Amino acid sequence: MFRFLLRLTWLWLLLLASAALRAQPTAFVKHFGPAEGFAPRFVYALAQDPQGYLWVATAEGVVRYDGTAFRAFTTKSGLAEDFATRLYVQRPTGTLWVAHYQGGVSRWNGRRFVPVSNRAAWPDSLHAGPGIPSSDTAAVNSYARRHRLRLPDDAQVSCVLNDREGNGWLGTAGQGLWRHSDRHLRLIPTPPAPAGAITAAGAGGLALFGTAAGRLFSIGQSGSGEFYTRPAFSGSFPQAITAIAQATAPSTSKQADLLWIGTGSGVWQLRAGKAQLLSSLPRNLRVTALAWDAVGGYLWVGTALDGVYRCQPEGPAPAEHFTTANGLLHNTVSALLADAAGRVWIGTQGTGLAVWHQGDFTYHRFGEGLDVTDLREQPAGTVWIGTAGQGLWRHQQGKFRRYTTANGLASAYCYAVVPFRHSSGQASHSASPREFVLLVHQQELSAFDPATGQATPVVAADNPLLRGLRPFATVSSTANGVWLASSQGLLQLDASLTSPWPTSSPPTLALTGAQVDGAPRDAAKLGQLKAGQHRLNFTFQGVTLQPRPSSGGLQYQYRLRGYLDDWSQPSATGEAQFPRLDAGQYVLEARARLGSQGAWSRVEQVGFGIATPFWRTWWFAALALLTVGAGVWAVVRTREATLRRQKFQLETTVRERTTELRHQKAHIEQMNTELTVARDAAEASRKAKAQFLANMSHEIRTPMNAVIGLTHLLQRMPTTGEQREYLEAIQGSSQNLLTIINDILDSSKIEAGKLTLEHTPFGLRELLQRVGRMFTFATASKNLYLDLQLAPTVPAAVYGDPVRLNQILVNLIGNAIKFTTHGGVTVSATATAVPESAGAWRVQLAVRDTGIGIPANKLEAIFEDFSQANTSTTRQFGGTGLGLSIARNLVELHGGQLHVESQEGAGSTFWFEVPYQEADPASVPSDAPADLNPFDPPLRVLVAEDNELNQLVARKTLEAWNVLVTLAANGRLAVEAATAPAAAFDAVLMDVQMPEMDGYEATRQLRLHFPDRQQLPIIGLTASALPEDRALALEAGMNDTLPKPFDPAILYTRLAQFTGRIVPDSVPKSRVAPTAGVAPAAPLTLDWELLEELAFGNEAFIGQVIETFLREAPLLLEQLQQAAQRHDPAALGQAAHKLKGQVAYFGVANLHKRLDALERQVHAGETTDAAAQVAGIGQQLAELYPALRQRVQQTTPLP
Repeated sequence: MFRFLLRLTWLWLLLLASAALRAQPTAFVKHFGPAEGFAPRFVYALAQDPQGYLWVATAEGVVRYDGTAFRAFTTKSGLAEDFATRLYVQRPTGTLWVAHYQGGVSRWNGRRFVPVSNRAAWPDSLHAGPGIPSSDTAAVNSYARRHRLRLPDDAQVSCVLNDREGNGWLGTAGQGLWRHSDRHLRLIPTPPAPAGAITAAGAGGLALFGTAAGRLFSIGQSGSGEFYTRPAFSGSFPQAITAIAQATAPSTSKQADLLWIGTGSGVWQLRAGKAQLLSSLPRNLRVTALAWDAVGGYLWVGTALDGVYRCQPEGPAPAEHFTTANGLLHNTVSALLADAAGRVWIGTQGTGLAVWHQGDFTYHRFGEGLDVTDLREQPAGTVWIGTAGQGLWRHQQGKFRRYTTANGLASAYCYAVVPFRHSSGQASHSASPREFVLLVHQQELSAFDPATGQATPVVAADNPLLRGLRPFATVSSTANGVWLASSQGLLQLDASLTSPWPTSSPPTLALTGAQVDGAPRDAAKLGQLKAGQHRLNFTFQGVTLQPRPSSGGLQYQYRLRGYLDDWSQPSATGEAQFPRLDAGQYVLEARARLGSQGAWSRVEQVGFGIATPFWRTWWFAALALLTVGAGVWAVVRTREATLRRQKFQLETTVRERTTELRHQKAHIEQMNTELTVARDAAEASRKAKAQFLANMSHEIRTPMNAVIGLTHLLQRMPTTGEQREYLEAIQGSSQNLLTIINDILDSSKIEAGKLTLEHTPFGLRELLQRVGRMFTFATASKNLYLDLQLAPTVPAAVYGDPVRLNQILVNLIGNAIKFTTHGGVTVSATATAVPESAGAWRVQLAVRDTGIGIPANKLEAIFEDFSQANTSTTRQFGGTGLGLSIARNLVELHGGQLHVESQEGAGSTFWFEVPYQEADPASVPSDAPADLNPFDPPLRVLVAEDNELNQLVARKTLEAWNVLVTLAANGRLAVEAATAPAAAFDAVLMDVQMPEMDGYEATRQLRLHFPDRQQLPIIGLTASALPEDRALALEAGMNDTLPKPFDPAILYTRLAQFTGRIVPDSVPKSRVAPTAGVAPAAPLTLDWELLEELAFGNEAFIGQVIETFLREAPLLLEQLQQAAQRHDPAALGQAAHKLKGQVAYFGVANLHKRLDALERQVHAGETTDAAAQVAGIGQQLAELYPALRQRVQQTTPLP
């Protein structure tokens, strides 16, 4: 269908354009006039020299044409006169001679014309003489008869020249110069349109053509050799002829003269001048192709939309019909071929080939399918396949091969394929014929040579005759050449006019000039250049009179042997530049071609050399070497004399210096000995200092443990007000002394560089609030305010060292309270996110007071060890002077810097900024248990302690928790007790320093019997706070260590943790939504023991804690309710965690457990019954508030 519609479109377009085209002159004759650069109108002679230039004799001088541009020569160029009448090229020299109108003669010497007045020097064949010679009428008439040129009426041909590239040049009197290219292509007129619009042609030597008007005609030849068209059928067919086929051998004589004509309404059989519509086929078939199967005796009919038919024209049987329903690839058939082997090739639109052989179809799709346009067979059985966009295909011996534009095809669209036999001689019947395939493209022709696999253009791409080419009308190959359908008629391609065919003669090349350092020189006479002449430029000109192909104009390549042996890239510029050449011998080679596919010309070359500079010659090198050698010898002799003098002086100096060095060496050895002694003494002093600090820490902490522990136990007993006051004084003094000891140890560890920071998750906001609560009583006792300002951006949890951060804040806040007598202290915290790191924060902490301030000249001194701003403050406020030094060093360990801003009498501000990485609040561990209830069943604990006071403290503390205590006075007794047959201890409290066997060795002995640390947990009690001592304890096999005096809550937690007494609630979590209403909560019971223990009997402190809870608890409850409504697990868990921690102070076990269960539930992702849980918590809080207010009313306010 596609091909059929395209044929109809071409038909009507050509019907409209044929009349105008036919009126034009012969299109393949090109005129050269002023627009092309050729001004003269009268041409008298033409000649071509050995270099390929075309010379034209005119009344205005001699004009030379190189195929690209015209150049005029006049008397200014050396001619004897401007009017030239004859041209003669002398053989074998190739010298050009010019005869003039007035009898003069000029000669071309390669650069310019030279007048020659000596008649004896003129060539005999020049026939020089005055006047205008008569034209060669015989040559002109012969050329005109052969080629039937149709020039304008006023164009009288005066001379003819056949150049070496197959072009004909015509000089005229009045119409200038004409070029006749593609002389093997001639136009044969056809009947007037519309009858002359050719729509189909015969194939395989059948010179029949059909037209759009249904006419059929053939080609005849007169006795003089002229071709003409004549009717082949007297009548006409009802529609345009679309296909022609003829019965071929082997066939009966009855069928020998049969023709089948395909039209838009069916197939007609033509015999003996009579046409009859085939009855075995359906009517109104739109026929696109016909093929006669001579082997089987069948006619194959391809249609536009109805597949293909196979019928016997002479038989009664109906035609067989093949479509996509019974094996055809597509119902639109574009080409048919019945080959000599009995196979029928069916080309379809866009789906490839179907080959019918012995009753079966074989398919060849080639990827997505070929769009077949033509099928032809060579006598040897090779099948050629033309396609629309996929190039040319060849089937030979069962294999397919594809050829594209890379093989020289003018286009990938091959609308017609014509196998053609051509002889290499002057006639097509030469003794050595060659096989070619003519390819018809849209407006181009190319010949494919199967022997080389390359295609070359047959006709110039700009030939106007090809603009009317009918690519969809098939082409006929006969003994008279190849006939092509055109909108202007028939085009005959006569190969006998070219030899070989197709031809692509390479251009000639001439070296036109050279420049040496910018000065013009004769390229052929460069010879040997002087040294230093290294900048050379060459110009060369390719000469060809052929029309320019579509692949481009002239292209040049060059190479300079001796410098670079590779050819340069093809360029349209005939120039070679060498900016800097060294001395040497060189040969410049250049060549040219016409278009990117043309053949290269003969290589032209010129040799030259560049002299070597004198300083690079052998004799100059020898002289220089001799001069240098003499100079070296003189220098050496002079140097030897100088060295002898210097040697004597050096020996004297060395002796003197050696003596001096011996004295210096002795002095240095003495100093090294003294330094070694001093270093050993310093190392011993450092070790003694460390040992002293460790011993002092142990010796002081041991009695301190007893003092603080016993004081703690006494405070829990009923006492009078005076006794309680004494106990509080003892407790405060002990804590102050313990703080001083810790400061000294921390300062020593920082100085030794042994203090490291932990990296653990902790609650930052919770730590800051806890530190604030620690100093609530201290500020209230001095009637000061303590304001804690936490910015919303401060993260809830971070990774870091909470102990050291707490130590920094305690030091700064403690100093602020210590040196403030009125006003108060403000602690502020802000945080800024680090943009380039996810989860990174920079936290700024500031402590601002309204105290006595610091003088400006003391701001640096306050950070020194054992230093204060004024010695009077030590007497008035106390302290060791280590707090700020330790705080500054700890801040620097965090990666920050401690700053101070102060004004004497107006207060001070200490602030610092440290980096933290945000942590998940759920990952923060909790040291404190929910309740310090007695263990049930009781624990059995072995206490290894040599100090009787410490034994008493440990025993009393443990017995309060329902612990059965066994005492051992040293490590040996502890091992014996723990390994006794009847022993079954749950844990061991091991002192480190004991007589006879210390705690480290005792632990090692026990681990031989109890290698599993969970089987027998061992908790070390040490008075040393140094990290290396803790590392020794863990390495010995202890589970953990606690410093003396120990914190009862931490000890309780460790015992519960290592013995497995801290377990999650056993109550299962509900997975079913609660029903309406809230189950009544159990009655609330309060336990004031923990709060009273923390307050050491200070009722005012208890009242302040209750007031704080009454302010914050409703806010936290509101946060719980909002989070439950939003189903926000993170907010629920955070609020429950905060409220749980505050409730723990009041010993409300059932409310504490309920909050803990809610926190665990939301962390597990379960929020289905969160609203009910929050409602129950609110009910219990409502019952708790009155009990707390009642306790507050009994509390005496702070002064």
